[in-house]
Amino acid sequence: MVCLLIGVFLIFFRISRHSPMYDKGYIVILGCAIRSDGTLYPLIRGRVDRALAFAEEQVAAGGPEPVFIPSGGKGDDEPLSEAEAMANYLYSKGIPEDRVFPETRSVNTKENMRFSNEIAQRVCPGTSGAFSTTNYHVFRSGVIASGQELDLDGMGARTKWYFWPNALIREFIGLIVDDLKEVILVSGIIVLACTAIFIVIR
Repeated sequence: MVCLLIGVFLIFFRISRHSPMYDKGYIVILGCAIRSDGTLYPLIRGRVDRALAFAEEQVAAGGPEPVFIPSGGKGDDEPLSEAEAMANYLYSKGIPEDRVFPETRSVNTKENMRFSNEIAQRVCPGTSGAFSTTNYHVFRSGVIASGQELDLDGMGARTKWYFWPNALIREFIGLIVDDLKEVILVSGIIVLACTAIFIVIR
C-alpha cells in the first residue's frame, strides 16, 4: 500500500503538468461547487480559464477552434447548474453560444465523462477531445475516462499549494474505491504469495 501510495503521488505530479496536443475538437470542463449567486469560485474558474488558454494556444498553433462542454449538474444549494454557471463565464469572455454546449445532468466525474461524450458525439463526431480540471484531479479523471473507453487528453489548472495534501489523499482514496474489487484481489494475491514464500524459506 505504501508503494502504491508513493507511485500514485509521483504520477499525480507528472500528469498535473501535462498539456494535450493541439488537435482537439472539443474540451470538456469538469464542474465543482459554485457560489450561491451563481458565479464561480476560483477553483472552478481556474478550470475554465485553463480550457480557454489551451483553446487560444491551439488556434495560434494552427489547430482547430474547439467547442466547450462545461459539465456539471445543479446541487441542492446551488441556484443553477455548474455547467450553466461555467457557460455564463465563457460567454463573458467572448465565446459565442454556438461554441458552448452545457452538460447539466451529471453529479460526479463518471457522469461528467459519459454525458459529455454523448454531447461531443452529437456536435463534433469523429474529433478528438480533452478535459480540463484542477491539476491534482487530472490523473483520476483520466483513469475514469479510460475506464469508459473514452480517449480524452487531460489538462490541469494550477491551484494553491495548501490544497494539495488533502486533495491528494482524497484522490488516492477515490482511486482505491473506484476499483475496490481489483485492489482487494491484487492485494490478496500479494499477501498469499508473500505468505507462501515466508513458509518456504522458513
